[in-house]
Amino acid sequence: MDQQEDLLVRDRSKAGHYEILGETYAKFEFFENGWNPYTRFLGVEKVDMILRKRHAQSRQILYREVQVKFGKLYDVKSEWERELFDVTSWRFFKEDEFDGQLGQKEFFIAYVLSRDKDYRDDIFIFPVRDFVDSIRCGIPAKGQRKIYISRSKSEPTRWFLRRLNRFKALSDCLEVTKYRRCFEALA
Repeated sequence: MDQQEDLLVRDRSKAGHYEILGETYAKFEFFENGWNPYTRFLGVEKVDMILRKRHAQSRQILYREVQVKFGKLYDVKSEWERELFDVTSWRFFKEDEFDGQLGQKEFFIAYVLSRDKDYRDDIFIFPVRDFVDSIRCGIPAKGQRKIYISRSKSEPTRWFLRRLNRFKALSDCLEVTKYRRCFEALA
């Protein structure tokens, strides 16, 4: 990495705008999958975006509310991790962060994962209840849950949420592959 590129990476990480980057990626993804995304500018009720779509057969208009989360992808470092994964992302969530939305069938979490300058279609779309269940599987840390989502090294189409700090087999993880690019969950 040259000095100019290093400066840009440092500046971006200090700017704290990764969530905005995630929302931008999500907006393009939703649009390309037939939804009209509308961004809200006030973070009320945890809604970052409203999606609108006309159902093809019934002509009924569907609306969905979305909270977008962003996770930066990193190459795994430790030797034991490299046996199972090639990239990973982590962040903290409160266990009760989405409790107020649990009864809302039209509320979704879009979790966008990307390296710097290298977004590769890694958007996960969770119904809110499934995301809350996933958070509760995360690693307890300081009154929150540390959520690691990592890609399988041997099968790069498979993604896992880690349940433990250290383990030897993918069976110790929760597989979240089905949520990757799961736009059909919105229908």
